[in-house]
Amino acid sequence: MEEIKQIICQAEDKIAKWAEEISDYIYNNPELSDEEYKSSAYLVKKLRSIGFNVTYPYLGFDTSFKAEYCSDNEHNGKTVAFLAEYDALPGYGDAHNKTAHACGHNWIAGSTMAAARSLKDISRYFNGKIILFGTQSEEKTGSKVNFAELGAFDNIDAVLQMHLGRVNCVDTTAMAMTDYTFEFYGRAAHAAKEPENGINALDACHLAIAGINAMRQQFGPDVKIHEVITNGGQSPNIIPEYASMWIFVRATDKNILEKAAERIVNIGKGASLMTGAQFRYKRAKNTFYDIKRNEKLNSLMKANLAELGITRLEEGDKYHCESTDIGNVSYRCPVCYTTLGTSHISDAGIHEQGFIDVAGSDEAKKLMHIAAKAMAMTALDVL
Repeated sequence: MEEIKQIICQAEDKIAKWAEEISDYIYNNPELSDEEYKSSAYLVKKLRSIGFNVTYPYLGFDTSFKAEYCSDNEHNGKTVAFLAEYDALPGYGDAHNKTAHACGHNWIAGSTMAAARSLKDISRYFNGKIILFGTQSEEKTGSKVNFAELGAFDNIDAVLQMHLGRVNCVDTTAMAMTDYTFEFYGRAAHAAKEPENGINALDACHLAIAGINAMRQQFGPDVKIHEVITNGGQSPNIIPEYASMWIFVRATDKNILEKAAERIVNIGKGASLMTGAQFRYKRAKNTFYDIKRNEKLNSLMKANLAELGITRLEEGDKYHCESTDIGNVSYRCPVCYTTLGTSHISDAGIHEQGFIDVAGSDEAKKLMHIAAKAMAMTALDVL
């Protein structure tokens, strides 16, 4: 096995430039969630050119795909999947109007493509199937949630993905998450002459926020809530007849999340009752789950990272983490979701302006090759 792992690392070395070109192309052609037409077409073309059988579009999503490669004796083997991401984020640059890869999804595309091709190139050493899913819109709707619900991962033996982050971590965590849009409908009136004739929809938003703040102690440490007012009226001298807000609800466990979400809706109903404003709410279609760790898969990844020189690993903190749609995948099949640290490159964290430079840097490319090798080696252990 150690000999074969050396061979797979050599295979990844041979395609290093190919993988870097992929990362650079996605980086230089940033596209928003659900609009990744150039990125997805580019990745599909690359995969077809090296012998993968590709379904594109996939599961009804225009910019998703499923690429498969079977060894000669696949019928007796396992199936390992990698998850590529390639959507970018809005709101960067001096005018806050540029789309950019401030989360490093170009790096994820490059590393997963390299891992999949490296395995394909040495497929004579194993029986099994390699799958690369193109999972669009991670930043917006979370297509992996839909993939999981539609059964894409039901016959997968292991799923592997890596992400750039502040620290090296294999035992990662993610908070379950959903979000709500609250809308309040009141009645306009002159704010000075006859305010008593108005129903203040903005007051309902303020009271909803006050209700959320009053309940934070009762929600407990496993729940985090953050909100913004998205429409607070048009002019100070008019009682706002319409106001809206956007609320994110997170929890360390999907079951705790559902209890908190029910309370949030009741707070909105209470604000409506206090002000007289009509209340409407809408919940996001997709709910992100927390990550279920697979200790066996994680232990394999740790051993392979150690062989590649990554020995200092941090423990994931369930109280200080983000949310991701890969959590839903982990409820369907074994998942290893790893981060490689970039603190030696920059103090910038993901989604920050400074992380755009990190995602496209030569140092990030070095980490990309480590990620590709480690994922391919761990996949080989499973196969």
